Amino acid sequence: MWIADLEALSDEELVRRFVSGGVPEALDVLLRRHRDRVFGLAFRILGNRADALDASQEVFVGVFRKAASFRQQSAFTTWLYRLTVNACYDHARRRSRLPVATETMEVASPDAIGRTDDRLVIAGAMRKLPFEQRSAVVMRDIMGLTYEEIAAATDVAVGTVKSRIARGRAALAGSLAPGLAPGLAPGLAPGLAPGGAPGGAPGGAPGGGEHADQPGRLTRDTKP
Repeated sequence: MWIADLEALSDEELVRRFVSGGVPEALDVLLRRHRDRVFGLAFRILGNRADALDASQEVFVGVFRKAASFRQQSAFTTWLYRLTVNACYDHARRRSRLPVATETMEVASPDAIGRTDDRLVIAGAMRKLPFEQRSAVVMRDIMGLTYEEIAAATDVAVGTVKSRIARGRAALAGSLAPGLAPGLAPGLAPGLAPGGAPGGAPGGAPGGGEHADQPGRLTRDTKP
């Protein structure tokens, strides 16, 4: 089958061609299709390009090794998000903390310097969030995932997702400078909107939830 024919197939069909049909090119197409999405999520969670690349590589290896465990009971992207969040968690745990961003930005004007300062302040505030809150806020406000998609990707209840996002947003609003607060969208300043790294559209209103955050591993079960 030609690559162009494979590119016309759905994610789920590409997985089936790879697993059942023994077509390695199907996996190549699948990974190319989603590599920016995986890197974007990892970059926003870890805050460091090198760490995000390492985590992304772990995800791609995981897709290759675990493709047969994808049961197609949910979207492939949901399963992929779960692999990505887990890879980021493992990477952050090995570091014993979320890495400090090392990216440098070229600036050419006072306005650009101000925007860079804002980004650094926001990135610092994000790094202070517990991993579960930070990943939930990233998936909702930067990647644009629904509460249900985040719940499926992190293997927790929707109420828990809403609670994590609400707490994360509140913590960010409390730690950001007053000048940044009006730009929260909601609970997230514009410097975190997609731009520097791949990602989706921001959005979503804050939600509540009666479930408390549970520390520790999100999930090791990669089955949707």
